Amino acid sequence: MRLEFLVSWRYFATKQKERFISFISIISILGVAIGVTALIGTLGVMSGFGNQLREKIIGANAHIRINADGPIYDYLAIEEKLKKIPSIVATTENIYGQASVYYGHKTSFVLVRGINPQKEEAVTQIKQYMKAGKFFIKEREIIIGQELALQLGVDIGDTLVLGSPVTGQIQEFQVAGIFNSGYYEYDANLIIASLESCQEFFGLSQGITDIGVKIKDPYLAKEVKKDIYDRIGSQYRIMTWMNINKSLLSALRLEKIVMFLVVALVVLVASFNIISTLIVMITEKTKDIGILKALGATNFSIATIFAGGAIYLGFIGLFLGIAGGLLVCLFIKNIHKFIEIPKDIYYFDSIPVHINHLDLFWIIICAIAICFLSGIYPAWKAAKLKIADALRYE
Repeated sequence: MRLEFLVSWRYFATKQKERFISFISIISILGVAIGVTALIGTLGVMSGFGNQLREKIIGANAHIRINADGPIYDYLAIEEKLKKIPSIVATTENIYGQASVYYGHKTSFVLVRGINPQKEEAVTQIKQYMKAGKFFIKEREIIIGQELALQLGVDIGDTLVLGSPVTGQIQEFQVAGIFNSGYYEYDANLIIASLESCQEFFGLSQGITDIGVKIKDPYLAKEVKKDIYDRIGSQYRIMTWMNINKSLLSALRLEKIVMFLVVALVVLVASFNIISTLIVMITEKTKDIGILKALGATNFSIATIFAGGAIYLGFIGLFLGIAGGLLVCLFIKNIHKFIEIPKDIYYFDSIPVHINHLDLFWIIICAIAICFLSGIYPAWKAAKLKIADALRYE
């Protein structure tokens, strides 16, 4: 170990005779530790909620949707071509359209999705989201979201009236099932009907509007999209789940970045304690600095000693912060054992927490960088001390 780091270790990492210096050193370490703990806990919860939301989006929809300017009639031939792509697991045909729904004196505007139940269960997780009723619906039967059912006040067996803005038709449908995906946008605005019912309701004859595709890894949808274009041509529109939910995913990403910057201010504030510690230490060790310079120590060596002190304090605080952050995340993950979470509001049994290794990496880098930068100015001031000034009153 270089002499500078040995001296720095002696000054900052061993027991000090000066109690005040020891006290402010502890304050500096705790400040960094609290900041890192807050960062890990905040980003852990945000990553958990983000991942859960993505799972809900992916689970309720196909990973990739294919549509065109008009109805698609040769969808079976297209699906056969798609099945030859190794990354594709399953395909299904869908119909999407807007409709108005009436029940008693209540009205709502919804998205209607026509499905082939036998093929749909291989592409989405709607069947797993069923809370009541049946999934394998017949003509003139529908499945509605739990939030929509609550808004309209309907239950299994009730009859709803749907109005098509395309054909002007008004048809009655019986509620055969209720699903709860845990994502409010779907649960409050989505009605699922059979493919045959939607073909008649929207006047599509034997056509469909979309082909749904499930792939092995939903996060590789962009790469699979290129393979699909090569197979079926560019006359079709191909949208990944990321494209469809681009605004929401961008908002989640921006929110996470902003929260990181805001909570990182805690570490920045703690860095001022490190600056104070170094300044007090330099004042206390002025004689030592003069002696070291008299023995041949360079300005860079003196600066390294005190900059190293900032790194030592930062590393100790960082280590404690990581341990504290992991404990906080563990507590939050199990908080449902101590505090009851209302499932009718939040739709989950426990608070989702996910420690992202990339987030942890950036937390460590930022904490070390802030601590190092906080030591530069005091170290520079120490290095500029002249031997005569340091030893003048000795």
